[in-house]
Amino acid sequence: MVEGITCSSPEALTGQHAFGTDRDEPECPACKSRSLASLRTVSAREAAQFFAPERADAESHERIFACVTSLWGGQTCHIMSCRDCGFGFAWPFVAGNAEFYNFTGAAGVYPRSKWEFARTAAEVERLNRPGAKVLEVGAGNGYFLDLICPSLVRAEDVIALEYNEKSIPILRGKGYQALSVDLRDKALDGYRASFDFIFLFQIVEHLDGLDELFGRIRSLLKAGGSAFCAVPNQARIEYQEANRSVPDLPPNHIGRWTPQAFEAVCRRNGLMAQSAELEPLSWGEFLSHDISYSHIRRTQLDPDGIIARIRSLPRGRTRRLMEAALAALFIPTRLSAWRHAYRNREKLGASLWVRLDRCERPDIAELQDAELAPAVTAGSSSPAESEAMFS
Repeated sequence: MVEGITCSSPEALTGQHAFGTDRDEPECPACKSRSLASLRTVSAREAAQFFAPERADAESHERIFACVTSLWGGQTCHIMSCRDCGFGFAWPFVAGNAEFYNFTGAAGVYPRSKWEFARTAAEVERLNRPGAKVLEVGAGNGYFLDLICPSLVRAEDVIALEYNEKSIPILRGKGYQALSVDLRDKALDGYRASFDFIFLFQIVEHLDGLDELFGRIRSLLKAGGSAFCAVPNQARIEYQEANRSVPDLPPNHIGRWTPQAFEAVCRRNGLMAQSAELEPLSWGEFLSHDISYSHIRRTQLDPDGIIARIRSLPRGRTRRLMEAALAALFIPTRLSAWRHAYRNREKLGASLWVRLDRCERPDIAELQDAELAPAVTAGSSSPAESEAMFS
């Protein structure tokens, strides 16, 4: 029941690019607006304590503190929110680097099944493009690709980008071409206009350099091609942070996406945000994560308490059992938060899913209606219904 929080290294997916380091004049990385609200300030010490509690590993804690301070160019980072497109972001808008993810110990544990996998597979099937060439960024062990191959896509028509050295032979063993390169690396220049579909699941929230990223996606797509992204649902993050659960801290996640934010950055880069959906809330997933994450948060808020002391014990069966028992004891304290979640269940699915289509005339994207769609379809089974959101 009690699980750790893993960090997916963006360097293993699309690289480290330092953008938006002017601390004096923040602007929204998605829509470039300067109409912003400051939500909170995060200190480098708080981030270090979050990613590597000092009691558990003092050496890693100090290394992360130094790394984060270097990334931010100081000891503080601001969590901002754009009043125009709703994008939430860290300022400085700088992604974690290889050093950060090495110190935080990205585990390389990949889920075999996710809602966005099934939703994307259904869309790929509906679009019906025989002989489609596809690219997945951050493919892990290939569990999504296994869902669409060979029924919808041939294994030989797949390129998988993945830096985890343990995953590369697994991907290649399944017949996929696996490359340990950055999405924006020159090694992919020869693949311009090569792909019918590009997949990025739980990747974009880690990344800076948005115009370079989305411009690259467009350049790699064929005419009429589509990219599919899934990111954490901003409303779910807000629930966690308001209810003493795990916060969403930089430099791991640096962007909190909305459909309007996707629309804005796509408009500048020759893409069109065609549809967006929220994952329907799964109560099993929600309760499991809420119990686990609130337990972890208690250890962070009281680093010298008994819960934190138990969590700092060596990993093993005894620690797992003790943590599970402690987490269960606190379930009654979560009931009020769960009542709130039930009342807002249509908004609290784990992920936001979007489909982005390549515009054949980039100026068409600039002519899209400036008034962005205010709603998101929650688990719509009708592609036409979700596509209407951006029309």
